[in-house]
Amino acid sequence: MSPVLKVLVIADFGLNERTGGYSRNLEVLRRLSKRVELVVFPSTRNLALSSRAEKQLRDTLDQVGGEVHELAEPLIGEEFDSREEVLSRIPRREENYDVIYVYGNSWPELEIARRLRRKAPVGVQLQLEPFYREVSTLLRIKLRGPTCTALPRLKRALLESEEERRGWLRAIAEGGLNFILSVSSTPLKFSGLDSLTSWEVIRPANAFNGVPNYDKEDYAIYFTRLIPEKGVFEVPLIWREVNRRRDLKLYVVGKFQYREDEEAFLKMSERFKVNLEYLGFKEGKELFDLISKARVTVYPSHYDSFSMVVLESLSLGTPVVAYGTPAIREVYSRLPEVRVVREDEIKEMAREVVSILGKEEVGTSHKTQEFLREHSSWEKVVETELKLLRRFSINRGVNP
Repeated sequence: MSPVLKVLVIADFGLNERTGGYSRNLEVLRRLSKRVELVVFPSTRNLALSSRAEKQLRDTLDQVGGEVHELAEPLIGEEFDSREEVLSRIPRREENYDVIYVYGNSWPELEIARRLRRKAPVGVQLQLEPFYREVSTLLRIKLRGPTCTALPRLKRALLESEEERRGWLRAIAEGGLNFILSVSSTPLKFSGLDSLTSWEVIRPANAFNGVPNYDKEDYAIYFTRLIPEKGVFEVPLIWREVNRRRDLKLYVVGKFQYREDEEAFLKMSERFKVNLEYLGFKEGKELFDLISKARVTVYPSHYDSFSMVVLESLSLGTPVVAYGTPAIREVYSRLPEVRVVREDEIKEMAREVVSILGKEEVGTSHKTQEFLREHSSWEKVVETELKLLRRFSINRGVNP
């Protein structure tokens, strides 16, 4: 029998953030660990956070399975001031793997791979662009929200993009990045990585977990990570237009990344006197029930590479009105249950929402049923990803 694939995974699990991308990392890796010989090295960001979240990180690593890398183990729970300080504790030590696979978008994880590789190819599982080829793209996505907070954050985003760009280009020039597996082509194109290294789009790239409940109630929902890039400050404007035509409630669900954004959002909603209620962060069955009973999901996001919000809504029988960003168009534009409008067209989005509310409920279209069948299993996602890893591994004879 051929040997099992030996994989070093350098992974970011979020810890202080809960997003669809971090959930994907966990869903895939805990299944991957049953199929390969898996060694896990937490990201520099996770290690820097672990002094305040040690139990959470260790519990997550237990869920993943596999072996925690012996160089990472003593770093868990230590105090670090920066990712660079974490890197300073990781020595150069060549080790034998069939492939090294990075679940993260930051250059320090590529540096860990460089220090630990002997001959193994290094790949990245890409879910968002790590940097931007065009400043105009960054401006369109990041320059959002009140000016007093948007400008300082934009400056930080520009600096971070340039730092990441230098780190990634250095890794590529030194042979430290050999392939990318991405959830869509959008982050590859936004960064320009599509012309710099080998890549594939994973299909299917994601799966859903919800169980549909088709008893609809008279409300709409907006759920996501509550940041300006996801359209949080456009929501009151959209809902003011909807309420001029229909007195329907909108439930806003999620966690604000910044307290000042939460305060500004609530003040804005109160000033516009919109029929809107902020429910805070929800997850699991509680969130799925809210989505499945909603008449429509409102999703004015500027910042996606796949969008679990759209996938979960469709899986729960709830149509979506979304901005036509490149990722949304790439993944969902052919599905009738996803209404796509131009970015920043507040009135157009409101009209589409009202149009859906004015129609009788109908069953899920054939195209969407096919799409959901394709994305109904995390096992299928893992199988696809593992076949791609095998293709790029140095040991072409290993079991898939």
